[in-house]
Amino acid sequence: MDPLPSYSKKTLADIQSMAPEIIAAAARLGVPAEAIAGSLAQEQFDQTASYRNEVKLTGSTYLAIRFLGEALERGAKINPSDPLQGASSYILHRYNSDPNAITVGSDAQKKLKNGLLIDYGPAGVKFQNAIRAILNNPDDPGFAPYRNNLFSAGVALQNGSDKALLASSMAAYLRDGLGVYQSNMSVNGDPTTGINAWNGLSPELQRALLVQFYKQGPTPERVLRSKWNAAQNHAPYIPQIGADGAGATYLANRAAVAQALADAPTDFAGRWSARPAAASMDVGAVLRYGTRRRFAGGGRQGRCSTSRARTRHRRGPNSVRRWSDGRTVRSRFDNTSWPVRCVR
Repeated sequence: MDPLPSYSKKTLADIQSMAPEIIAAAARLGVPAEAIAGSLAQEQFDQTASYRNEVKLTGSTYLAIRFLGEALERGAKINPSDPLQGASSYILHRYNSDPNAITVGSDAQKKLKNGLLIDYGPAGVKFQNAIRAILNNPDDPGFAPYRNNLFSAGVALQNGSDKALLASSMAAYLRDGLGVYQSNMSVNGDPTTGINAWNGLSPELQRALLVQFYKQGPTPERVLRSKWNAAQNHAPYIPQIGADGAGATYLANRAAVAQALADAPTDFAGRWSARPAAASMDVGAVLRYGTRRRFAGGGRQGRCSTSRARTRHRRGPNSVRRWSDGRTVRSRFDNTSWPVRCVR
C-alpha cells in the first residue's frame, strides 16, 4: 500500500493563520480544535489532490457564484432600496423551503438544483449547513455579523475572508457529527450508551472520525448496515476509519496539524502565497459570473444586468456597478465598490 500523503506547508500555514479562531470556536461549540484544523487541512488537500478534484472545485466555485449572483438580482427586485438585504431574504426563503436538505456523496443533481448545497470556498462549507448554524447560534461571535445578512455570509464563505465565520461553521457541523456518532453508537436507543461508547474511543480516533464525517457527511448506507449488525448482538456500533480516506490521512498528519495550531504567527509569516484566485472570490465576482456567463478568460465586452439597470460596460479594473440613478453599489462588509468585469 502506498504511503499516505502529507499536508503541504501552505496548508499548515493556512491552519496556523486561523489558529486563534479555530481554538475559540472549538471552546465555544465543544469540539476538538484539532478536528476543525484537520478538516480544513483535508478539505484543502482534497480540492487539488487530482485533476478530477480540481475540475469539481472549479464547478463548485462557478455554481456558488452563480447562486449568489442570482440572489443579488432577486434581492434587487425584493428590496430595491437595499438589494443586499433583499438577497438575504431570498436566501432565507430558499433555506426555509427545505431546511433539512442534505447531500450524501456527490449528489450532483441536488447541488445543481439547490445552490445552498454547494461546497463554498477554501473550507468546503455547505451554505445550507452554515445558515443552519447561524440561525441556531445567532450570538456566536463568528455568526453574529451575519444573522440578518446571509448574502454577505455566503460571499465570505466563498471568499474565505472571515476566519471566525469559517471556524464557527466548521465547528458547528462537527458538533452535529459528534451527535450522529453518539446516536449511531447507542444501544437500544439509550443515548447514554452512545455517549459512553464514544468516550471510550481514543482522542486521536475521535478526531479522525470527525474529520471523516466532515468529508463524507451524513451516515452512509454501509454504516447503517454495520450499526444494524451490532444491534442484533446488543452491542454498540464502533465506527471505523477507512484505510486510505480522510480520517487515515489526518492521522498520518496529526502531529503536523497540532504543531500548526501551536506555532507562533511569525513561524509561518510570509512564507506562502495566498490561495489561488480560482478557489476564492471577491464581492465583485458575484457580478462577474451569472447564469449565462462563463469564467473570464478572454475577451469580449459583456452585458451586466440588474432589475433596475441594464448597462454595457467595458471590462476594466476601474469599472464600478451603478444603478440607473448613478449610485455605486458598495459592499456592506468591506466598504469597497464592486468592480464589473462581466463576460458572456
